[in-house]
Amino acid sequence: MTFAPQQFAIVRRHDCIAETEALRALLARAFGDGADLPPDVRPEVLFEMSRLNKVGLFLAPRPQDLPQDWAAIAPQIETMRLHTVARNGHSLRTSLEVARLMRAAGVAHVQFKGPLQQVALFGGPCWKPTGDVDLLVSRSDLDSAGAVLRAAGFHPQEAELAGWWTRHLGEQHFRRPAGGPVVDLHHRLQQPGSPRPRRTQDFLARAVPFLFEGEAVPMMSAPDRCLIAAIGVVKAFVAREPCVGHLCDLRASLDRLAPDEARALPGIAREQGLTETLALASHGADALFDSLAPRRYASEAHPLPTLPPAVFRRMLVAPWDPALDWPRRSSILWALSGHRPRRFLREALAVRASDLHRVWLTGLIRSGLLHRREGKAA
Repeated sequence: MTFAPQQFAIVRRHDCIAETEALRALLARAFGDGADLPPDVRPEVLFEMSRLNKVGLFLAPRPQDLPQDWAAIAPQIETMRLHTVARNGHSLRTSLEVARLMRAAGVAHVQFKGPLQQVALFGGPCWKPTGDVDLLVSRSDLDSAGAVLRAAGFHPQEAELAGWWTRHLGEQHFRRPAGGPVVDLHHRLQQPGSPRPRRTQDFLARAVPFLFEGEAVPMMSAPDRCLIAAIGVVKAFVAREPCVGHLCDLRASLDRLAPDEARALPGIAREQGLTETLALASHGADALFDSLAPRRYASEAHPLPTLPPAVFRRMLVAPWDPALDWPRRSSILWALSGHRPRRFLREALAVRASDLHRVWLTGLIRSGLLHRREGKAA
């Protein structure tokens, strides 16, 4: 999700300090810590912060559980809950349908994120709003998977930018003309700006069946689920977007690792070249839950050790704060590349190539030489 500046209009008018502490306490409660709520919280600002961070439904399992002086936001939470139930229910049905379609066509795939992951992590499919169905296939199966979706009535989206999405971001978007969830067909798991996993095929090889309503859907293994959540945290951090939802996914994924999976995770991250990505995201989770809800997993060294936890937390929760002194994107990429020049250069060139390609296509669209349309790009 890309945020527009106007989406931060409400929260920019406030320092959000008390609301950040309230949000941390409420999330800590969801992870088993009986944290106290701070006084002098502005409920409307808290709701807007939580909405931007995609954790609005973590504020209270039921609106009546809210403190009495927060009652004004109960209707907003209930409206969000109803919209999430409808939206995620549609995504869930599409997830099951897509799994059946790919299985019938013999296309190996694995689903990640979305309502099914919420069932696995939080016990239900409607904790966070989602409008996408994300599935990963191998690069060699990309055309076959796309053909399966087209035969089922899904049409490619954003045709004029399809080449950029596929080449640089490693995904294609499909949707039925009548609407409904977007199916994000991935053949890569990272975007320019941070290191890519070395072997995407390994995520497919480690897929595990997840049983839901009598159907087995191939999902990410528990260690890989941690890596996907870490990638989401880092992607948001680089883009300076709110990312508490990703941090909660990471925290829940780490908490649910079996002992043997926890022992295997550092090695899997190392093989994929994601040691620093996992470390940065894990320290982000530590910064979010600092002094609250301690976790078991021991992180590697912080890739950005000069970044104080309180400042890091502010960047993750309230990145719209103009007072934040952000590290340069090149410095972040250098740290995530493990201070290895060749890898840093490769990733930096990928960022540059992506930016140039997008700017070129956008210029063609604005000049009328390339028209916006649906379907496959020429």
